[in-house]
Amino acid sequence: MINYSHIGLLSAMKEEVGDLINNLDNVVENIFGDLVIYSGEWKNSNNLKIYLSVAFSGWGKVSAARATTRLISINYKNTPIQLLIFAGVAGAANKLRQWDIVFGTHLFQHDMDARPIFDKFVIPPLNQKELVPDQNILNFLYSKISNNELILKHQKFGKLFKGIIVSGDKFINDKKTLEEINKDIPNILAVEMEGAAFAQVALQEKIPWLVIRVISDNAMEGSEEDFALFLENYKKYSNDLVSALIETFV
Repeated sequence: MINYSHIGLLSAMKEEVGDLINNLDNVVENIFGDLVIYSGEWKNSNNLKIYLSVAFSGWGKVSAARATTRLISINYKNTPIQLLIFAGVAGAANKLRQWDIVFGTHLFQHDMDARPIFDKFVIPPLNQKELVPDQNILNFLYSKISNNELILKHQKFGKLFKGIIVSGDKFINDKKTLEEINKDIPNILAVEMEGAAFAQVALQEKIPWLVIRVISDNAMEGSEEDFALFLENYKKYSNDLVSALIETFV
């Protein structure tokens, strides 16, 4: 059993965590310009205390890095954040379907290119291409969610996968771009715009982290329409996934 007293949860948009904030008691708002971080006590059936801090970063790597940095500054009731989770939607880079869930085993910034000083994809301050979360936490959570009644009950979510997620400051909606990324980084499962930046900050700050994505579209032509329609529907169910993730640590 893995336990945490204070979890930091980040998503790009409010729709990606549903009405999660309504499930917190004694909420405190920390405001940093246009970024609001909500901290409170998670309501759970076991009557065990767990603190949760939630924020919505906005799209893109800079927004994600900024929000992550602000999030880890929060000490709710003198308890620092002990685990960071980024949860949201992403485009499929393989044969995954809408509603499938991807746990990121390796995160890449597909638009990082500091050649000739560094190899392509290498993140200079870390001197590495791939960002890897703690495998014990990843496998523990993956196992729990695979058999979680909250996820299975409405049969809306699809299959669970573990694999590569890539991030970059571009909404991928054409086959050529996706194929080019896949050529350099084989076996990608999902593409998005925030996860690897979030992971870089967490690694540099030495805080355990996970990136979990639900497939919203196929990252090809027309994906912007698929994404918009999916998001409208997804916000009705996103709270179930996030609640299941948090309850795992209670």
